[in-house]
Amino acid sequence: MSCRNEWKLPNADKDVATSTTEDVSGAFEPDHDDQLYDDEIQIVSSDPEIQHLVKRQYAGFDDHATFRAIFIQTVPQNTPAWKRNLFMTFSQCISTEMVAIDGIHNDWRHLLLPLAQQDELVMDAVLTVSAFHFHINKLANNFKQDTTQYNSFGTTSCESYVPDPYQLLGRTLRGLRKRQELVCGDQTTQHSVLISLLLLMTSVLVTGGSDFPVLLRMLESALDAIGGKDGLGTGILAEFIMRELHKIRVYAAPHLGEEMGLQMISSQARTDQLFGCLSHCLQLYPEHAPLFSQVTNLVYQARDIYLQQVMSDQTTNFFDLDPIPVNPSSVARVQRFIGALEKIPDTSPVAHMLVWTTFVAASDAQLDEHKMYFEDVLRRHHARSGFGNLLKGIEALKRIWGRKPGERWTSLLPQTKVLVA
Repeated sequence: MSCRNEWKLPNADKDVATSTTEDVSGAFEPDHDDQLYDDEIQIVSSDPEIQHLVKRQYAGFDDHATFRAIFIQTVPQNTPAWKRNLFMTFSQCISTEMVAIDGIHNDWRHLLLPLAQQDELVMDAVLTVSAFHFHINKLANNFKQDTTQYNSFGTTSCESYVPDPYQLLGRTLRGLRKRQELVCGDQTTQHSVLISLLLLMTSVLVTGGSDFPVLLRMLESALDAIGGKDGLGTGILAEFIMRELHKIRVYAAPHLGEEMGLQMISSQARTDQLFGCLSHCLQLYPEHAPLFSQVTNLVYQARDIYLQQVMSDQTTNFFDLDPIPVNPSSVARVQRFIGALEKIPDTSPVAHMLVWTTFVAASDAQLDEHKMYFEDVLRRHHARSGFGNLLKGIEALKRIWGRKPGERWTSLLPQTKVLVA
C-alpha cells in the first residue's frame, strides 16, 4: 500500500509567493543548475556517531574558539573552498547566536555540521543559511569584510566564490519536496526534514525575511505527520529539535496575532519553554547560574510588558494627529527593564539571548531617551551577529512608535513582518 503525503510544502502561488524574502517562490520551479550543484556540492561521508565522538574527543577543551578551529579542520581538504568558507561562517557567525552559551556543547555546531556531512538535505540547508549571512554582510560592509575571518582553511572571504543563496535555497526546498511522505520515512529522514526546516527558520532571522509564519506551519505540520513529540523518538537529535521548536513557538506567537500571542504569553508554562535551552546549558555550565537568573528575570519582565499592552483597552476618542498620551506605569515598566538589562554587559556570554526580550520591551517605549536606548542596543546586537532581522526590527519599531492613538502595539506586530529573536 502506498503512502500519501501527510505534510506539504506551501503552494508556490500562495504562501511562499507572497513572501518579501525575494523570489522564494521561484525556488519551487525546475531550473538548470541541479547538475552544477550535484557536481560541486560533495557530500562527505562520516561515521554516524561522529557527533558523540567529537564531544568525547574534545571534551577537555575549555576554549570554544579552539574547539571550533579543531572541529572545522575535520572537514576533508578536498571540500571546495566556498563550502569550507560557508561551514566556517556557520560555525563562527550563526551557531554562536543560536545557543544560550557557546562552547564545546553547542549543538548547532557539533551536531548539525557533522550531520550535514552525512545528509544532503541538511548540508543544503546549512549552506543556504550561511550563504545568506555571507552575502548580506559582504554587501553591507562594501566588500571590506575582515579577510582573516575565514582563514582557518587558508582562504579568505574575498578569494572564494560563494553561490547565490537563492539557488541554494531552491535546492533545499526541492529536497524537502522529495521527502514529504514522512509517515513512510525512517526516523533519520524525519529528523533530517525537521532540522532542515529549523535551519531555514534561522535563515529568516539572518535575512529579516517574512517567511517565518510559513516555516512555522511547515514545522508543525511535519511534526504532526510523524506523530508529534513521541514520534521523534529519543536521543540527542530529538531533544535538540524539541528545544528549538519550543523556543520558536514562543518567539513567533506575538507576531502571529494578538490572540495567538495572548494564548502563548499568558501561559507561564508555555513561556517557560523558552528556558529549555537555558536549562540544558545550565547543566553544562553551572557557573553561569547567576547570569541565567538575570535572563529569566528579563524574560518575565518582557512577558509582563506584552500582557499589559495586549489586555489593555486602548479605545479612545483621540484624533489621529494627537500624540499618544504617556502612560506612567508603562514608562516605569520599561525603565525597570532597562535597569535590569544594563546589568548585563555586551561581553556577557548570554547577551545575545536578550534580543527578543529587548524588542518586546522596546515596542512599549514612549520616551525619546528610551527609544534611542533600545535602538542603540539592537544596533550593537547587529554589529555582533550580522543578522538582518535586527535592522528591519529597528525600522519596525519606528513604525510602532509612530502608531495612532488608541492602537495597541501588540496588534501591529504581525504587520511588521519580521521576527526579531
